[in-house]
This record gives sequence, structure tokens and C-alpha cells, in this order.
Amino acid sequence: MKLARAAYRFAGVLLAAGLVAGCGARADSVVPVADSVDRQALHAAHAFLDNYVDADGRVVRRDQGDDTVSEGQAYALLIASAVHAQQVFDKVWDWTRRHLMQSNGLPAWRIDAGGGIPDTQSASDADVLMAWLLLRDDGPNRQEHQAAGQQLANAVLEHEVIFTATGGAMLAAGPWAVDNGVINVSYWSSAVFDDLARLTGNSTWAFMAEQVPTMLGELTLNGSLLPPDWAQLKDELLHPSSSPQGVASSPSTQPQYGFDAQRAVLWSAVGCSAQERRDAAKWYALLQDPSRARSMSLELNGDVLNGSPHPMPLVAAAAAADAADDDQASQSLMASAEVEYRQSPSFFGAAWIALGRLLLFTDSLTTCGE
Repeated sequence: MKLARAAYRFAGVLLAAGLVAGCGARADSVVPVADSVDRQALHAAHAFLDNYVDADGRVVRRDQGDDTVSEGQAYALLIASAVHAQQVFDKVWDWTRRHLMQSNGLPAWRIDAGGGIPDTQSASDADVLMAWLLLRDDGPNRQEHQAAGQQLANAVLEHEVIFTATGGAMLAAGPWAVDNGVINVSYWSSAVFDDLARLTGNSTWAFMAEQVPTMLGELTLNGSLLPPDWAQLKDELLHPSSSPQGVASSPSTQPQYGFDAQRAVLWSAVGCSAQERRDAAKWYALLQDPSRARSMSLELNGDVLNGSPHPMPLVAAAAAADAADDDQASQSLMASAEVEYRQSPSFFGAAWIALGRLLLFTDSLTTCGE
């Protein structure tokens, strides 16, 4: 469960860059539980902002050719919002607005190191998070930001949501995915959808929030034990699928539990419904195994596909442990993710360590019940 929340509210010191110091043990070794969860959340948050956000607000994937993706801009907004780094928030959005926004009201998903946009398509996970965070902003530019958030939320509903013949609605992976029924379940957050319903007054968001637990359950009807990275909508039913050609950073020829599905575990663990937390706790039965907990990808039955270690699966396992009310395991797994990051630093590792700590161990981003 979430710890040290009250202490976090009063933490006023912005800590220096760099992830929490520790021994050089491998990620599958036992890591002591930290004494101050709120301090570590702040530390991880500012490490990401300091190491990956340029002075002008551009978020750079330094380990991936110095490009920028809309997802990274959204992560920086999310982290900056959580730690009240208003100037960073403002600069990140300003850069996004000036360099990524397209005529359809959505940001291009990627810009290369030289400033070129090789693909103007958008990614709905970034778009939804940006809309939500802009609408929630209460800084000095809140009127401008909230208006931009409303426009972005409207554009998501217009261009990135599949409306079915039976009256259903679900977020597709982007405009390109609507006609093809391509779904990435890690783009769904019932907590974010529900808050967007409140902020925009549009009931479609509330409907999609209510459907998240049902849709995730639908993906495991045929014996899958873990959620998939990608899914396909066919005859108004969701089916696990391989990654779409030319889209995924780690293409797969079969349905798998990888980086995308691992994010879905975290969103489920912090979801507003009891069913989502039960699902995440159920997945912990598999993910508590050390070899699975640190592996980049698994088959949906839990067999290891790619056993290379990475922080992201450890963050997901920490989220599942949190949902299962195993606080000590959750803390230890998160600390292990940090050890893994120090041995092999990466943009996504830093981002999800920060987001994992903020979402699981503080209430800085909690929306349930608002």
C-alpha cells in the first residue's frame, strides 16, 4: 500500500540529480527496504527531470539517438506536476506546443535529433496524459493550459477513440489504429479517464473508465495469465495480438507480456476500482518469481521470452506486489529496479522508476474520489 503519504505532502526540498545510491548488487539480489519512501520518490523524480529534460523543455532520449517522443514529454509533465516543478511543467508544455502539435490538434509522436518529424501520427497514451495534466494545472498559466487541455481531450475523442456499433467506446493506440482496431492496454488508465470525465464534463471518459477492468478481464478469457502488450478488436471482442508492424520499439511475432503490458500492471495497481487491484494482485502470483520479475518479456503464461534484465519489469512487479498488499516486496522490487538502472541507465528506466515511486508510494497523483 502507499506509504509515507503525509510526510510527502510536506517535503519541500528538491533533491539533487542521480538515483538513490546503493551497492552494486545485481537486481535479483535482496535489496533492503528504504527508510524514507517520500525522499526516494522526490530523488527519482528530479533525477529524471535533471538528466533528460533540456533547459528549453525538450525531453531527450539520450540512449536512443537523442530523439524526442510525445510519451517522454508527457512523462516529464506528469513528474513535474507531482513534485510541483511548475517552471519545468510550463517549459515542457511550451516546447511540446511549439514543436509537436499538428493540425488535427494532436502532437506528433516523434521528432528526431535534428528537429525533423518523420511521422506525424500521434500516440494516444501521451495525448491523454497531456490533456489530463493541462486540465489539472493550477499554475500561473492555468487558463491557457486548461483551454489547451480541453482542446486536446476533444481531439482524442474525435480521432483516437473507437465507437462500436453497440454503443461501446475504447481508446485506440492512435488515429492510425482506429480503423484497424489496434489497442495498447497500457494506454488505458481508469483513474485518468475518470478524472477527465470530471474535468471535461464528457461522459465518454467515464464510460471508458468503467470498461477498463472488463476489457482487461476479456483479454485473459482464453487462458492468458498476463496482459498482452497489444490487442486487436474483432467482432467487438478484444484478443491478444502481436505488435503492429512498424510501430513497436521491440517487435514481436506473438502476443507477449513486455514493456507495454508492464505499464498496464502499474496503471491497474493504482486504478480506482477494486477489480483492477485484484487483477494486479493476481498477476503478482507469477511476477513474484525473481526470474520473471526482472525479464524484459514473458509469454502470456509466464514463460520467459527475453530474460535480459531491465528496470521496467521490476517496477511492474513492485506494482503487483503493492496491489497484493505485500509492502516489503514492493519496496524491495523497486529498489532492485534502481540497482538495475545504475548498471544500465536508460530513459525509460529512469522515467518509470520515478513514476512508479510517485504513483505507488505517494498520493501526489491520486485522483480516485475527487
